[in-house]
Amino acid sequence: MITVAEAEAKIVREACALPTEKIPFAQAAGRILREPIAADRDLPPFDRVMMDGIVLSFTGWSSGRRRFNLSGIQLAGRPPLTLSSHEDCIKAMTGAPMPLGCDLVVPREEIKEKEGYIKVSDDFDAQPGRYLHRSGADCLAGDELVSPGTELGPNEIAVAASCGYEHLTVTRKIKIMVIDTGDELVEVGEPIEPYQIRRSNAHALTASCARMFFVVAASRHCSDNKDALSQAFGESLQKNDVVLLSGGVSKGDHDHVPAILAEHGIEKLFHWVNQWPGKPMWFGREPQGPLVFGLPGNPLSAMTCFHRYVSDALRGLAGAEPRPCLKIVLSHPATLPSPSAGFLPVKLCSSKGAILEGTPCLPQNSGNFASVAGTDGFAQLPADQKEFPVGFQATFFPW
Repeated sequence: MITVAEAEAKIVREACALPTEKIPFAQAAGRILREPIAADRDLPPFDRVMMDGIVLSFTGWSSGRRRFNLSGIQLAGRPPLTLSSHEDCIKAMTGAPMPLGCDLVVPREEIKEKEGYIKVSDDFDAQPGRYLHRSGADCLAGDELVSPGTELGPNEIAVAASCGYEHLTVTRKIKIMVIDTGDELVEVGEPIEPYQIRRSNAHALTASCARMFFVVAASRHCSDNKDALSQAFGESLQKNDVVLLSGGVSKGDHDHVPAILAEHGIEKLFHWVNQWPGKPMWFGREPQGPLVFGLPGNPLSAMTCFHRYVSDALRGLAGAEPRPCLKIVLSHPATLPSPSAGFLPVKLCSSKGAILEGTPCLPQNSGNFASVAGTDGFAQLPADQKEFPVGFQATFFPW
């Protein structure tokens, strides 16, 4: 068996970015950017008033004047007015351009308006440039604001819009087919016998994919018939970037997946990882073609392997930056059932010191996924150690 680190490294090497497409910026939320977004002009593009009030010349203020004639109103979205005299002031609204000849903003709270003139409080602390958002203070024309590999969220969409990007270059959506195997599986809503179980893995895996807006996932079920599974796999191989099989990868008489993958010319890069749960995990690829993952059929094993390995592979195919490494400490001691690298389900909480803690929720076995339904993810614990004390630091992976 290979180690978790070796498995991760093999997958990362194979998960190269797919081709790109150009789409309207308003449709790009959740997609992975593949070109830089740069400022098309200085931002802000003008000296911007940041407080409702009046604007005037500091020279007029310095002369001792506190009463100013109102000579106009500067509105946002209008060309800047010009102050004609140090004895005058101009009303200005938040977001408006600073009128020419003005360098002092006086907030509304510091003034009293009379008929035809404005009286400024004697206690006002006058500072030229205060309450003024200077042109180019945020960035200059040509500055890179969003880097390739960024997952586009609301903030990035706002930047793209403000810089005039009608279309954005992103990775095309990744197509993935989930195939779950087993004669015991029954679709939700169909009649079920006491010796059968409902399909859950496929729905959990496609739901996990649905949270990645750059992935399009579908699923199909196959019985433990080798010919039927081979046909379903072959069809899926032709139309998808990733084929994800759940079940049939271990050593049982009806675990046909490894043999079928070999028959279809899929290069095996590893089979079996020193981890719990999910030891029988299989990974390979068709030369110059789709990635293929064989996940164990036990629900906890399937979901753990997906969120430990497959989700990062999908980000690699999308050209996304690696997700940040999040560290937690155990709030309670834990004991693993196997001296392998352990993926321990945890529920997160924040301690008084703002340290992120994980409360262990160890299931009875790798088929008991319902018992960890309220957890936030899992902590990766090292191999060759079974006992882990309070405060043990580990890497956290969210569901």
